[in-house]
This record gives sequence, C-alpha cells and structure tokens, in this order.
Amino acid sequence: MPQTRGRASWRELYILARRFEKWLILGVVIGLASGIAAYVFYEALVAVTNLVIFAAGLEEGGEDLGQALVEYGGTPIIVPLFMVLGAGVSSLLVYRLAPEAAGGGTEAAISAYHKNAGILPLRSGAVKGLASALVIGTGGSAGVLGPSVLIGGSIGSSIARALGLTLEDRRIALVSGMSSALAMIFHAPLGSAVFAVEVLYRRDIEANALVPAFIASVTSYTLSTQLFRYEPLITPLDVDPTLLYSAEALASFALLGVFIAPFGMFYARMFKASRILFESLVSKGLQRPLAPIVGAGLAGVLVLLAPYVAGSGKGVLSEALEGSFLSAPHGLAGATLLIMAAVFKMAATSLSVGSGGSGGVFAPGLLIGALLGLAYYEALSAVAPWLVSAEASLYAYLGMSALFAAAAKVPLATSIMVAEMGSSYLVIFPAFLSAIIAREASGSYSIYESQLDHRPPRELVTVEGLLSIVKGMASPPRVADVVNRYFMAVSVDNSAMEVLEVMRRNKQHFVPIVGKGREVLGVVTIDAIEEALEAGILESDLSAGDLPIEEAPVVSVEVSVEKALEAMIEYEVDYAIAVDDRGRYVGVVTLDDIAASLAEALIERWRRYGSYPQ
Repeated sequence: MPQTRGRASWRELYILARRFEKWLILGVVIGLASGIAAYVFYEALVAVTNLVIFAAGLEEGGEDLGQALVEYGGTPIIVPLFMVLGAGVSSLLVYRLAPEAAGGGTEAAISAYHKNAGILPLRSGAVKGLASALVIGTGGSAGVLGPSVLIGGSIGSSIARALGLTLEDRRIALVSGMSSALAMIFHAPLGSAVFAVEVLYRRDIEANALVPAFIASVTSYTLSTQLFRYEPLITPLDVDPTLLYSAEALASFALLGVFIAPFGMFYARMFKASRILFESLVSKGLQRPLAPIVGAGLAGVLVLLAPYVAGSGKGVLSEALEGSFLSAPHGLAGATLLIMAAVFKMAATSLSVGSGGSGGVFAPGLLIGALLGLAYYEALSAVAPWLVSAEASLYAYLGMSALFAAAAKVPLATSIMVAEMGSSYLVIFPAFLSAIIAREASGSYSIYESQLDHRPPRELVTVEGLLSIVKGMASPPRVADVVNRYFMAVSVDNSAMEVLEVMRRNKQHFVPIVGKGREVLGVVTIDAIEEALEAGILESDLSAGDLPIEEAPVVSVEVSVEKALEAMIEYEVDYAIAVDDRGRYVGVVTLDDIAASLAEALIERWRRYGSYPQ
C-alpha cells in the first residue's frame, strides 16, 4: 500500500509539472508577443503626443499633453480642435473595423472572458491601439490601461485559438495577455498579474490563471527593461517605515478609505451616466460614430478651463506627488480646491471615454486618487492633526490605490501596482488597508459592468439549469466555441491498454472510440475498465473494440450548445461528442465548458432566484 501511494503522489507531481511546463512555454510566448504589441502602442502614443505638442507651439514639453499645457500656462484653442480631430479619426477606425473596441477596453476583455468563451479577435487589439493613441495623444482624458488590456488579451486569445486550446486554456491565455501588456506599460509585473485575475470579479479572483499570468507578465517586464530606460513610472516615495504602523497612522489610513469610497462610487456612476447620455443621443438620431466627437468637444471645453485634465494625467500625477501641482492653500480651503480638481478630471474622462472614445479609465483614476489623497491630508491636518503621521505624498499614494479599488473593485491589484510603479514597496500594506476599506464602503457598483460578483458555484451547475438559460438567449454559444479538441480518442483497432493509459494520462473518466475514418462508435467508461481489470482480462491482447462500448450523445460543432445540452439530458450524461460536417471526431464538449461560457447568466440567475430552476 505505501508503494501505491508513492506512485500516486509521483503521478500527481508529474501532472502538475506538465501543466506548469505548458504554461511556462505559452506564458513566455504570450508575454513576448503582447509585450511587443503594447510597446508599439506606447510608441505610437508618444509620437502622436509629441506631434500635437509641436503643432500647438507648446515649447515646454512634458510626459503628456496635460503636463505640457500646465507648464505652458494655458490651452491654445488649437488643442480642443486636435481633440475633436483625433476623436473623429479614431471613431471612424473603430466603428468601421472593430466596434467592440469602442470605449474603455478592459470592459471588452472582461466581457469576452465571461460571455464569449474567451474569444477576442486580434483586430480588436490592433484597432484599439491605434484609436487610443489618437484619442489620448491629441488630449482626450483617457488612460493606457484599457487599450493595453484589450491589446494583450486579443493576442493571448488569438494564440490560444491558433493552437486549438481548450476553452479553459483560451481564457487563461486571454488573462495572460492582459497581464503581460500591462507589465510592459506600467512596469509592475506582480501587480499586473494580480490585476488581470482580480478585475474579472468584484469579490473573487481567477486563481487558476494567476501563475500563467505571472509568467507572461515577468517575461514582458523583462523585455520592458531592455526597451525603456529603467526608472520608476511615478515619483518614488521616501517614507520612514516606522511611521507606517503606529496606531495613529493605521487609523488615518483606514479613514482615508472611508473618505475615498464615495468618490469611487461617484466616478463609476458619472462614467455610466455619460455612457447612458450618449446612448440616448444615439437612440434619438445621432450617428454612433459622431458620439465620441461630441464627447471630445465637451471635454475640450473642460481642457480650456482646466488644462491639466488633458491626456492620461501621467505627467501631472508626478507633479502632484512632488507637491508642485495647483499651488492650493492649505487646510479645508485647499482640500476643497483639490476635490474640485479631481471632479473635473472625472468629468473629462467620462466625456472622453463614456461617449465611446477609445481609451482607459485607470490612469486618469490614478491622478484623481492622488488629488483626493492630498485633499484628505489637508482636511485631516486641519481637523485632526494628531492623526497625520507622514508627508502629504504618502496619502496621495494611498489615494491612488483606494480610488480605483472603490471604482473597479480591485483592492489587491491596485495596492501592489502603485507600490511597484513607484518602487515604494513599503506602502503595499497601508495601501491595501485603505483600498479594501474603500472597496467595502463603496458597495458593489463597479465602473466595469461586465464584472461578475464571483465565480459560479460549481455544485449549482446542472444540465437542466443551463438549458433553461440557453433557451432564453438570442445568440447562445456554438459547440465549436466551447469544444475541447484535446480530449483524446482511441481508434477501435488500438490496444485496450491504450484506453487505460489515456484515462490515466489525461484524467479522462471516459474515452471516445473512433473507427478508421474517425467516425464515433461510442465511449468506453471508467466503469467498463474497472470491470475488465476485476475480470483479469485487460492484460491480454484485447483491442479497444473488444471493450464494452456504450452509445454516447453526438452533436455537430456547428450547432448551438442548446443541442448539446438536450443530448446530455437524453443520455443522462454531462458531456457530448462533437463531430464535423462529415461525422468525424473533433472533441468533447462538457457541462463545465458550457457553464464557463455562460458564467454571467449563471450568476444573474443565482442572484435573482437563489438557485437555478430545474
């Protein structure tokens, strides 16, 4: 018996090693491809930004257009015109070539993960990159995270589809691509990996994808150190670690989370309100490609009033962290001005991106959070100075993490990313404390509407429940979208021992048996193998065809998963064999595969009824 247990444990390690080796290779490939694509996007953005700065006659440069305008001391009228032009060309590209690339980008990637079986076309990322470079580079108040996520996700998904990977692996590849693109742009390999697995849910993470995402992000980050001059992305924080863990400091960090929470909710709701406004204008006759142009025009008015709201906010953020932004008075008056500045940035972002303009909401959120953190510092200094234990820049750092944690429900990821971007790892725990409180105090509403609350409970997934959901869908997934093409079949003429080996090697509880023309003859179940072992006949020269072959449900890859579920009910099993138009074996579609592609509908059904109707 001990020897048997030893063999089993070594076998488990072997299976684990096989999975790790697979994702070590795929992670590196996806990391390199997504990292290079993200770098091309970044360079395109820099080129557009520099062109606008030159054309507008802004002698004082900057890291983005907003900083250049602040240093110039105003906004030349040509800048809003460039914003409208950039939005117009971008809108033309998006709505002609890839309408799914409109808006933020992260939303589309999350939707593809939950609703579209991890399928995200490569053209989506390509169009998104060019369109976002035009919008952000010409002054649109938008960030680079959303475009990066869509670019990387589309590459990961496309590589998985080209290799014919399973639905589960395709989704993991999509997440890995998201992670690696972020690592290239934000120089935060760990935070990027955590963001990619955390942003899919409001109160959960996709743990199975964490290691592959980390491999891909480290690969991309390593490449980024060769392509960029290595330096922190934002101003590093110089703080005495002894000041971070006193009772007063921890209390002030916790209160910061409470202070930030309503602003996170406000940011998310303002963004949604802008999106609803422009959708209503479209429903009343405005051509959809014109909506981003109108949004850019309105955002341009804000840029005339407050030049710092232009662009992603990266350069202005550095000035805020260094204390050289908005020479505001101290105390409550200063806090009020800083809050107003943050709201202006929220409004500009909601108009630029909520109208359908191409760009993200994370980078603007960093500036908004930093301004609110500074406002909190000023207010706390005036009301309860005994709680203030550090410089204003520390609260700006924590504000960045807390704001987006409240708006997007990613407290762990933002805490790590902010620390990595500024090489200030001591702030991870204080940032997480503020962020988790902000997340909890802000309720469940998120700026990413495609997020699910959590993964669907496995024990509640039934064939009947899924069938009831699919019958209510206008366009349910096809079998081709969810089929596992790596589910091994055995030819009828092969040895019966090979059937046993396939079961052992791939952990299959049944093996499809096919004829010489790859037509499906049925399946051999694990029960049949156990009976053969008990009878002592499996060691002989039996062929697979000599084993008890049971009839199995067979469906075409071209039909809806509704047909597969109906076949499962008829045969009282949790799988169906998929064949091509000639009846040749393609793979197996399982109940779990279909459930994964219907995750959003499952969660909604659970929220509404408390269970799934049978």
